[in-house]
Amino acid sequence: MKSQRAGFTLLEVMIVIVIMGMIAGIAIPQMNNMFKVNLKSSLRKLSGAILFCFNQSVIKQSSLRLNFDLDTGEYWLTYLVVRGSTGEFMEVPNDIFNREKLPPGVFFKDVLTPHNIEKQTEGEEFISFFPTGFVERSVIHVTTQSGEIYTLVIKPLTGKTVIYDREVDFVDLAPQLGDGFSPTGGLGN
Repeated sequence: MKSQRAGFTLLEVMIVIVIMGMIAGIAIPQMNNMFKVNLKSSLRKLSGAILFCFNQSVIKQSSLRLNFDLDTGEYWLTYLVVRGSTGEFMEVPNDIFNREKLPPGVFFKDVLTPHNIEKQTEGEEFISFFPTGFVERSVIHVTTQSGEIYTLVIKPLTGKTVIYDREVDFVDLAPQLGDGFSPTGGLGN
């Protein structure tokens, strides 16, 4: 009489579990690395958007704003549109720069600008770019779900952004950026 096997032995199950564990041990760190690459790519993209706004304001000889929705993680460009004796900032369709959004798991923590000396942690905020080749000295903190914090510091005369892989206290920036930062942690006027 022939015997029938009705299942797996304990040894076979343990071998499968060990193999699955090894695959997970290789795959999970790779997924984490992909998230970090995506995060850094997003920070570079935001930095590029800031430089684009700086250059556009000079080329078009118009005031611009880079707007941030701190609740949704979106950022977009608005131009000053003058009609008669008044003007307002409007989103203008653009082939190069469209409304962007931070990737899932990445959030704006806060934005600090000279026109609003309190850290903005919710709602909308903006950074102004002027046709004279000047941008407001601003600091943007971006955070992840896992608690990592990155700091973007905008240089007012060049529009370039310095990215720190940690939260940089505004007081720490004073020696690097010169006057304008108050010892209380906010931007001076």
